Amino acid sequence: MRILKAIVYFYIQASLHVALAIYSLVRVTELSLQLTPKFSIANVVFFGTIVGYNFLKYFESFQQGNFDINKNRYLVGLTFLSLIASIFYFLQLNNATQIYFLKIGLIVAIYPFLRKFGFWKLFLVSFCVTAITAYVPVIFHVLISNDIKIVIMQRFLIVISLMIPFEILDSQTDDNLMKTLPQRFGIFKTKVFGIILLFPFILLEFCKEKIEISTFAVAIITAIFIGCTTLKRDKYYTSFWVESVPILWCLVLVYT
Repeated sequence: MRILKAIVYFYIQASLHVALAIYSLVRVTELSLQLTPKFSIANVVFFGTIVGYNFLKYFESFQQGNFDINKNRYLVGLTFLSLIASIFYFLQLNNATQIYFLKIGLIVAIYPFLRKFGFWKLFLVSFCVTAITAYVPVIFHVLISNDIKIVIMQRFLIVISLMIPFEILDSQTDDNLMKTLPQRFGIFKTKVFGIILLFPFILLEFCKEKIEISTFAVAIITAIFIGCTTLKRDKYYTSFWVESVPILWCLVLVYT
C-alpha cells in the first residue's frame, strides 16, 4: 500500500495525470469530428504538457531556491526525458504547426509573470488548452466546418467550468491581490458561474450534425464536481478526480 501511494503521488506530482487528461481532450476532438488520429501532434501535447506543467508548478520554488533537485531527481529526470520526446515529435510536424505550438509555448513560458492578473488566469489557461486540444487537431483542414467551430467553443466553456474547483481551492493560498473569481465574488457565485457555462456547452451540442450523449454526461459530472467543491477538500479532489473527467470523456467516446 505504501508503494502504491508513492506511485500515485509521483504520478500526480510529475504531471502525468494532467498530461493524460490534456491528451484525452485531443483524442476527444478527433473522435467527435471523426478525424484521422495524428499521433505526432498527440504525443507533442502529452510530453509537452508534462514539461509545461512541471515548469509552471515548480518555477516559483526553483526561483526561491526551495527546489531540491536531488530529492526530486525522478521528477527532473522524467521532465527532461519528456522534453526530449516532445522535441522529437515536434520535429515531425510541418512548419505551420510548429510555429503554432511555439506561440502557445511562449504564452506558457510567460504565464508565471501573468499569473498576478488572477481574474484573467482562468480564461488564459482555458484559451491555451482549447488552442492545443481543439484547434491543433483541425489545423490541417482548409475548411473550418460548423461542427469544428462548435467543438472549439464547447472546449473553451468546459475547460473554464472544470477549472472552477481549482480556483476555489487555490483561493486559500492565492495572494489576495490576484483578485481571482472566488476572491472577487465569493465561492457560491463562482460555482454558479461555472455551472451556468455548462448550459451553452450543452445547447451548442444541438447545433452539431451528430449529437453525442457523452457531452451531457460530462456536463452533469462537471456540475456535480463544482457543486461538491469545498475548501475542506484535499488536493486529490482536483488533481486526480476533476482532472479525470477528460479521460472518462475519451473512454466513453472510444467504447460507444
